[in-house]
Amino acid sequence: MHCGTSPAWVNLIDAESGLYNRLHLVHFLTEAFARARRYGGPLACALFRATWWRGLEEMRELPAGAVRSLGRFLLLGVREGDILGRWSEGEFLLVAPSTGREGARACLEKILGRLDAAPPALAEGWAVSLRAGEAGLPEDAERLRYPEDLPLLAHDRLVASR
Repeated sequence: MHCGTSPAWVNLIDAESGLYNRLHLVHFLTEAFARARRYGGPLACALFRATWWRGLEEMRELPAGAVRSLGRFLLLGVREGDILGRWSEGEFLLVAPSTGREGARACLEKILGRLDAAPPALAEGWAVSLRAGEAGLPEDAERLRYPEDLPLLAHDRLVASR
């Protein structure tokens, strides 16, 4: 059987950010969640939400390459064995197997600290701010029944951090 080009749904990389896409994140998270439950190990995720600014005005239309620049910047804070991907239009998810919630918190604080110290290079006059929330096993075990509960709880904590 000859396949000229692969269908778009098979792609595991988000074209705009250059990171893994949501399909791959869900697959990876599902497998990691099952392993953590079966063997009693830790698993955490951190959800980052980006807000784009031009001067003091929040922007919806982004300059070319802005999402890719932010993706590269976020990747610098990812440890070997963890994966980072684009969760939604303005959100990025870090999945950290063998890491509890406190480890995810330390990782996201490191990334947020780097953003304050040396933000990614964007088009003239543009800036990005990040907020983040985290969730993990075993700390949140009572609230996490399904794999998708991890990013949902991280999202709730991100919103509550306002």
